[in-house]
Amino acid sequence: MTTATLSHTHRRHRWRLTFQRYLGLTLNIFPPFIYILLLFYVPMGMMFLISFWKSGYMTLEPIFTLDNYITFFTSPIYLKTLYNTFIIATGAMILLVIIGYPIAYYLARMGPKYTYLILFLLIIPVEINFLIRIFAWKIALGGNGVINSFLMQLGVIQEPLKFLLYSKTAVMIVLIHEWLPYVVIPIFLSLRGIPQSVIEAARDLGSSRYDIFRHILLPLSVPGLFASMVLVYIPMLGEFAVPALVGGPSGYMLGNVIESQFLSAGNWGLGSAIGFILLAITLVLVALVIKIAGVEELL
Repeated sequence: MTTATLSHTHRRHRWRLTFQRYLGLTLNIFPPFIYILLLFYVPMGMMFLISFWKSGYMTLEPIFTLDNYITFFTSPIYLKTLYNTFIIATGAMILLVIIGYPIAYYLARMGPKYTYLILFLLIIPVEINFLIRIFAWKIALGGNGVINSFLMQLGVIQEPLKFLLYSKTAVMIVLIHEWLPYVVIPIFLSLRGIPQSVIEAARDLGSSRYDIFRHILLPLSVPGLFASMVLVYIPMLGEFAVPALVGGPSGYMLGNVIESQFLSAGNWGLGSAIGFILLAITLVLVALVIKIAGVEELL
């Protein structure tokens, strides 16, 4: 067999291997790509288009207009709801960090036996149906609920606390219970990744516990804090089930407005516009987190 024939055979074999590799890669990527395209990007594109159409109660005309966006930004009710949404989500996020950071800290310092047991107990409530958890809190926070009944039995209060249900407080309590594991775990992983030798070296140099926390633990756990913000704060902005069931008028959030525009008011154009305004806000927040923390830190 000549050299030219061997070279030609080698090229054909290499081409066949390359073709098979790219074919396999295409076959692996194509189904999920089509799935995401049809069930996510196509509906999102349609909603974006509808947000610029003229719409009213159960009417939708393919006429380009900015009225839906103008209506949102000129309506005191919608702007107040947007403000309310940020107040509830920000308040819940601050409380989640205050509660979750100490839990993550002590989990990182514990031995594996107790660490995984507590993590298991922390994650178990997440496996319970979402609506069951909300209704359980609705019963607990009610006028005849566990909390009010217990406080009245102790003589701390004479009548049920009205602000515990159908209020911003109720929404934040349920959101904290819902999202706490998603705050604890990223911070726990950041703290667990700090070498013990670094902490021991700081102690040998005379650093106090406060100095170790301030100059070592807190800065090195910042990526976990930012990751929890992306995982928790941004989804909380779009909550609608929790405020709908335990929030009442004062706990109304932007997600409830979007839901009502689609299902009650029949104004798909305005609902789509508000949805994309909320999406734009979340994208800005994600961009800020990435700019401050960096993609590598988040990953």
